[in-house]
Amino acid sequence: MTVSKGIMSQNDLARRTVFRRGAILSTALGLGMLTMTGQAAAMNKAELIEAMASNSGLSKADAKKALDGFTDATTKALEKGDSAVLVGFGSFSISKRSARTGRNPRSRNAPVDDSPVTFDVCPEFAAALDLNPGKGDEASAKCRDADVVIDAEYIASATGGSHEGLSEEDAKRALEAFINTTTEALKKGDRISVGREEDEDEGFGTFSISKRSARTGRNPQTGKEIQIAAKNVVKFKAGAELSKAVN
Repeated sequence: MTVSKGIMSQNDLARRTVFRRGAILSTALGLGMLTMTGQAAAMNKAELIEAMASNSGLSKADAKKALDGFTDATTKALEKGDSAVLVGFGSFSISKRSARTGRNPRSRNAPVDDSPVTFDVCPEFAAALDLNPGKGDEASAKCRDADVVIDAEYIASATGGSHEGLSEEDAKRALEAFINTTTEALKKGDRISVGREEDEDEGFGTFSISKRSARTGRNPQTGKEIQIAAKNVVKFKAGAELSKAVN
């Protein structure tokens, strides 16, 4: 009887150990899933180029030419104080902000991290992202009336034409792939970095979705208070190189 009880005790202990380890493993997996789903993924420039190439059927080299053509043209326009628009995507302009003292929310002593560049989505891009109604006519006007209009013809010309660079048709496919890739990533809550491969904070900048809470505002024409609904907006943070170029 003593031997039998000892065997049963060992079996019970073994079962408890299995259950306990299983519970620990399940908890760890659950926490891992929460961590994975709770954090926004970031697509860097190399991954963006690869996605553009796959989406368009072009080589990575051609996708890179189109992307660099877009960022170079935008940077040059902003350096001169002009605005630039990528047709069907959005417009870029210099932010006009008064000098002020602020604090970086990540550090009590660091300065506020303000982007010197304003980005406004074009209606087509806003519709693809299914954003709540935003600036409407104002955004449309900025997309129509920018100083520099970047489209397939512009990129083909900037990259050297059909013999040395991209043809207009290939440039169109590349730009459409950029917009489609960016749309898909932002809809999932991911971040798109058009920076250097080794440091996404360098280079051109980063796109992400930002949620604006509902708030009370004023009608600029009447001065009456109005309720502004909560909405999602596309946020663009200029990279270090672009910020330096426009300041």
